[in-house]
Formats: sequence, structure tokens, C-alpha cells
Amino acid sequence: MEREYYPCRCRLDKKDFYFIWFSGEKDGVFVESDGKIPTFEDLSKLLKYASLQNISLKDENANLFDLDKVENSIKQDSFEVNCIDFLNTWNLFDDVSHSLNGNFDSNRKMTNKIYEKLFWGNNLPVVTPEGKSYEPIWSKKELKIMCEILSKGFSTFRDNLKIIDE
Repeated sequence: MEREYYPCRCRLDKKDFYFIWFSGEKDGVFVESDGKIPTFEDLSKLLKYASLQNISLKDENANLFDLDKVENSIKQDSFEVNCIDFLNTWNLFDDVSHSLNGNFDSNRKMTNKIYEKLFWGNNLPVVTPEGKSYEPIWSKKELKIMCEILSKGFSTFRDNLKIIDE
């Protein structure tokens, strides 16, 4: 399966930036030869960079990952899980890990139930019966595991960002 590339916008540490995400046999993010994820302060810089790298972007509308919102939640003693935001963040970190040959969510036996609850909690119309919805109930242990996994993802993501000022 051929890769398709897309611009993504991210909010982290109260700053917005752009990077390149791809879908294919395995999803991921574009990483330079130094193992870092190139990021850009605005879309026009990302588009110029993509052109120089001979990367054809499928869409110039960038999805926003508001990582601050998720990170601020998991830092609280008690928080509501927004399944859409948490699943998007989890999936992003999984894609980042794949591109960096990392080990995010490497213990699927421990995390699969949590991931499944996030997935079903999105209530996607294609898999949710009409008139029905699913609201997950989270145990303290599940919340603790979710916080640990996502915290690991935040650390890995931050450690591998590279700001491009061109």
C-alpha cells in the first residue's frame, strides 16, 4: 500500500505547530535522517518543506491535535476522559512510536481493554447502532495505566521534535 501524506497541526505547550503524518500499510509521521520529526510554525513553511522533499500532500487542511487539553487532563487527580481526544492522542503517539522504532503501548495485553473502551467511546456512526451510545466507566487502575502510557507518549513526542525555521 502506497503512503499518503497529510499535514497535521498540533497544540503542545501552548504553541501550535505543523508536521507531516502519513497513512499506508502502517501509519506514521515523517522523520528526518537524524531521527527527528520536523515541525513548522505555519502551514506555508510545511508546504514548502514537503515540496523540497518531493512529498505530495493529499490535503492542505491540517487536523488539530490539542495535546495540551489531554495532557492537562491527565495531570489532574480526577478527570473526565474525552474518548475522541484521548483516542486521537493515543493513535498519534502510536504512529510516532512506529516511525521512531519506539515501544509506545508495547504491552497490549495490559492496554487493549483501555484502548477498546476509548474506541467504542467514540461512538462512530459506522459501528454504533442507531439510537445507541457507549459511555465507558473507568476503574482507577485503568485511568492510572492510561496516564502512564500517554505520559510516555508525550515524553517521546517532545524529545523527538525538531523546529524547522526555513
